[in-house]
Amino acid sequence: MSDGHGSSPDTPSGWASNQPPPYGGQGPAPWAAPGAGGTPPPPGPPPQQGPYGRQPPPPGGQPYGQPPPPGQPYGGQPYGQQPYGGAPYGQQAYGAAPGPYGYGTPPALKPGVIPLRPLTLGDIYNGAVQFIRDNPKATLGLSAVVAVALQVISLIITVVILGSLAVTLTDMITSPGRSGDPDQVLAVMGGAIAGVFAGVLATLVIQMIGTVLLSGMLTSVLGRAVFGEHISIGEAWRLTRGRVLPLLGLAVLSAVMVYGAFIAIFLVGNVLLAVLIAASGPAWLAILLFIACLLGAVVVAAFLYTKLSLAGPVVVLERAGVGAAIGRSFHLVKGDFWRVFGILLLTAIVTGLVGMVMGLPFTFAGEAVSPADPLTGIQTGIAGLALAGLGGIIASTITYPFSAAVTALLYADRRMRGEAFDLVLQTAATDRGRGLGTSPEDLWHPSHAASHQAHGYGAPQSYGHPGHGAPPQGPAQGYGGPGQGYGGGYPPQDPGQGYGHPPQDPGAWPR
Repeated sequence: MSDGHGSSPDTPSGWASNQPPPYGGQGPAPWAAPGAGGTPPPPGPPPQQGPYGRQPPPPGGQPYGQPPPPGQPYGGQPYGQQPYGGAPYGQQAYGAAPGPYGYGTPPALKPGVIPLRPLTLGDIYNGAVQFIRDNPKATLGLSAVVAVALQVISLIITVVILGSLAVTLTDMITSPGRSGDPDQVLAVMGGAIAGVFAGVLATLVIQMIGTVLLSGMLTSVLGRAVFGEHISIGEAWRLTRGRVLPLLGLAVLSAVMVYGAFIAIFLVGNVLLAVLIAASGPAWLAILLFIACLLGAVVVAAFLYTKLSLAGPVVVLERAGVGAAIGRSFHLVKGDFWRVFGILLLTAIVTGLVGMVMGLPFTFAGEAVSPADPLTGIQTGIAGLALAGLGGIIASTITYPFSAAVTALLYADRRMRGEAFDLVLQTAATDRGRGLGTSPEDLWHPSHAASHQAHGYGAPQSYGHPGHGAPPQGPAQGYGGPGQGYGGGYPPQDPGQGYGHPPQDPGAWPR
């Protein structure tokens, strides 16, 4: 090789004289020293797609099997520099099509019933069904116990109210003089309606208390199921028994807030309605006022129920008190109210339809066994009501755990979306797979949320996976390190080093 200007040999010193043609079928081009003049030969036709299995030329533009010319490092571009218009290693150029299988964002880690990332509606429903299938004893067993208790209480209330109503109506029908007195009829009907309303309200309150307790116990099971772990009914009770009193307090307070607001607005509307009727107001205005008050009561009750819906999981998983759990639930629902409300409403519709379909055969059988009273038209037979209650128990055993799982998964989803809690769960799942990490009962505390870490960065992650929002960590941050995660990047490694591990010589790291 000669210095300066002048002729240079066709083949550089040290190279084989018989070089293969470059990729694309072009003959060997004369080699020129850096800075040498001359017009380069015209480019050949673009390379055609070879047969299946043939790879395109490497990014550096060099033909396969041909060393680079002097002064140019192997691969066509020095390490750490980016070719014009190209994208750095591990990233995709703007507008480029996705790479082949194996590139791009990997699927989310899924050690248990849900993927550890923000959840879609399908993820929540699939996770709820998988939760029941993976833990049938804990979910269906606890639900059956609670359903039996609730149905027995509801059956007693129903028998007392309907029996009293049937006796009152029968007496009014058979007593001469009472059935023809409008005031007597109005008083009897008003008392009957009030009794039925009180019975329905008492049943709803008891069911709400029972479902809150059941949701709390099932939430402790779900806290383990997220990591693919299973616990028995005894273990679930051991984890939940210390939270029974807070759950009871939460259930009572939630019922008072939801149904109390409904009753208060409804009573105010009835008072205004009575005043309007006494003032001989138009009938259409009275009807409009009644509908407006009823809708207003429903809207307020639905708003409060949605805001309070995540308090049960907070009491169990975060070990919070009643007041703190209510405030925490309001905070978690904030900013995503309509999505939470929509999922809860859809779940109520689905479970209601399933329960109705499962209970219809028992209801028909109950009517056949115990027909209604011929005078009042009210069914008071214990056998018929018991059969209807049995259908309710079977339906509730299936629908209660599904509803509880949806609520708990909504809680997990809101934390993943609002607090980057998916990063904490991913790290915990990886650590627990190696026999390390925090107990699931302690992991759900708010102090473990990635958004609560110092400087706003996520919780410490495994090797090669820094916390959420953390700045680059230097050479220790690697691509596909032994834990999980992607990032940083390492300089080229020798063939003997494992893919995704850092170089063995710290001096090889770029500065």
